[in-house]
Amino acid sequence: MTSPLIIAHRGDLKHAPENTLAAFELAIEKGADAIECDVHRSRDGALVVHHDHSLERTTNSRGQISDQTLEELRRLEAGSWFDPIFNGEGIPTLAEVLQLGQGKTRFEIELRYPTLPFLKAVIDEIESHVIAKDVEITSPHIPLLHYVRSHQEDLRVGYFVPPFPTWKSIELGIQHLAQWMALLDAQVAHLPAPMLTQQTVDFLHEEGYQVHGANLNDPEQIRNAFDLGIDQFTTDELDLALKLRQSLTTHAPR
Repeated sequence: MTSPLIIAHRGDLKHAPENTLAAFELAIEKGADAIECDVHRSRDGALVVHHDHSLERTTNSRGQISDQTLEELRRLEAGSWFDPIFNGEGIPTLAEVLQLGQGKTRFEIELRYPTLPFLKAVIDEIESHVIAKDVEITSPHIPLLHYVRSHQEDLRVGYFVPPFPTWKSIELGIQHLAQWMALLDAQVAHLPAPMLTQQTVDFLHEEGYQVHGANLNDPEQIRNAFDLGIDQFTTDELDLALKLRQSLTTHAPR
């Protein structure tokens, strides 16, 4: 039984406001192998960490994050919605998150803004911290992923795999998936839980790709990830994942 890397989705979001320094610090302290964060561009070009394109769900403001300057975003409250003890927690910059985790953890960075200047700025920030070997870039904006591998070979790329359409057989689906991975020069296939089967995992491994379980949040999904031998997974349930890893690896046959 292998032990996949455990990635804290938006930090330890069950115990601190998501995508804040508090959530990332807590995840690192607990022993997450990596932290996942989402990066946007402010109106004046700053790289800021926040999940939604809009502000209302997790701050005391409204509107699009890309319409605000960094100074305006700095004034927002991004913690008290979760719990009053996090009053004063703000929207961090990518530089602050990288500085917090540098030398302590790995990073999965999801690019949420689809422009080349934004991507180049993210790459420059990663290079300035000399942590490319510890970073995986993901994005729903596929052209960004292709550019990353074409211009920065030190960075790993993770591809969000959509469910296969009902007309497509599993065999054909995983063949097409491997071809997509090759076209993108991606290293990691991000699969939702229903797509994590031994057939798919084994095929991707044989083709030289790593397998990521996307947001595995219940015990059955996490145990399955260990049994299948995947390489890593994101989770909202960091405490559960770490506890199960301890239990499964302790009692695994040698």
